[in-house]
Amino acid sequence: MRNYKYLFLSVLLIFISCSKEDEINELNETIVVLQSEIAKLNSEINNYAVQINQLTSQSNIQSGQINELNFQISGFQNQIEEYINQIEVLTESNEIFESDNNNLTNQLNDLQDQLYLIRSQSAEDGVYLFNKIEIIDPPFGGTMWDLPDLIKPSDYTVYSTSSYQGISDRLFYDKSIPDFITHPAHVYKVNFGDGLSVDFEIYSEFTLEEAASIELKYAPLIGQLGKDLRKNIKSFEFLKGEEEASAQRTDDLNYANITFHTGWLDNIVSTRPSGDRTEELMIHESAHLSIDPYVYGQDGWNEAVLLDGNYLSTYAKDNPDSEDVAETFQAYIAVKYFPERISNLLRDTILSVCLNRFKFFDTLNLDLTIYK
Repeated sequence: MRNYKYLFLSVLLIFISCSKEDEINELNETIVVLQSEIAKLNSEINNYAVQINQLTSQSNIQSGQINELNFQISGFQNQIEEYINQIEVLTESNEIFESDNNNLTNQLNDLQDQLYLIRSQSAEDGVYLFNKIEIIDPPFGGTMWDLPDLIKPSDYTVYSTSSYQGISDRLFYDKSIPDFITHPAHVYKVNFGDGLSVDFEIYSEFTLEEAASIELKYAPLIGQLGKDLRKNIKSFEFLKGEEEASAQRTDDLNYANITFHTGWLDNIVSTRPSGDRTEELMIHESAHLSIDPYVYGQDGWNEAVLLDGNYLSTYAKDNPDSEDVAETFQAYIAVKYFPERISNLLRDTILSVCLNRFKFFDTLNLDLTIYK
C-alpha cells in the first residue's frame, strides 16, 4: 500500500508542478505581444503626427491628406484602447492564475512533505522506495566531499560535560612520520548524555588555552554522531600539521583512536566550495572504528557487495576492503534519516548503487536514534 501511495504522490507532484505554470507563461507571453503591438501603433501615430505638422506648415495645405492621416490616427488610438482592455483582462486572469498557482505551490509543498515522510518511514522499516538508475561506474570520487553537507552545526548533540585531566603521556599516531609515538598531551574526559565518553588527547605543543579551544570546538560535533558510531572510540587525538585524518585500532579494540591534524581540519572548512565537511568527516572516521569490525569479512556483506555490483565512489572501489563501508555509511544515514536534505535524483543514484549494502546495515540494528 505504501508503494502505491508513493507512486501516486510522485505522479501528482509532476502534474501539479506543470499545470498552472504553463497557463501563466502563456498569459504573460500574450501580454508581451500586445504591449509590443501598442508600442508599434504609438510609433505610427507619432509618424503621422509629424506628417500632419509638415502638411499644415506648407502653403498648399492638403486638407484631404490631413483628414486621412487623422482618420488613421483615430483608428490606431481605438486599436490601442482595445489592446489595453485586453491587457487588463489578461492581467486580471494572470492574477487569478498566480493566486491559484500559489495555492498549488502550497499543495505541492504539502505533498513533498508527505513523500519525505513516506520515504523516511519506509527506510526506517527497511523498505527503500526509489527509481532504479543504471549506473556503470562509481558516481562519486569520495562521498565525504561529493555528497551534500548533511549534518548541520545546529543539529542535536548529546555532548554533556568535559573535564581537564592534566598532562600525561599518550600514544599518538603521527601521520607525518608516519608512526606511533608516545608524547605528553593535554587530556580531557568528554562525556555524552547517552552514557558514553571519550578522551580528547591534545598534543602538548598546543598551549592550555589552545587545547581548551579545540575541545570546545569539536566535542559538540562528536556528540552529533549516532551512539553506535561512538561506541568503540577510545580517544580523539589532535596534533599540529597538515596531514589528513586517520583512524587506527587494534583487533581487540583496546586501542581505537581517531587522529586529526588541526591544519588539515582548518583547511577542509576554508577551502571546500561545497561547504564545511567536518561533521561528515566525523561520520567517516568513526565508521572505521565502530562499523568496520562488524562488516568486513561477513558473508552477508560480501553477498551485498556482489549483488550491488558497483561502488558508490572511486575511493571505495580502489580500497574495497578498507574504505567501502566508511564511504557508504554517510550515504546510508542521508537516505535513512535525512531524505529531505538530498534530492530525489541523488537518492535514486545512491540506492541504485548501494541498496543491498543498506539492507545489510539494517541487520546490524545500530543505535542511530540521534538522527531521528
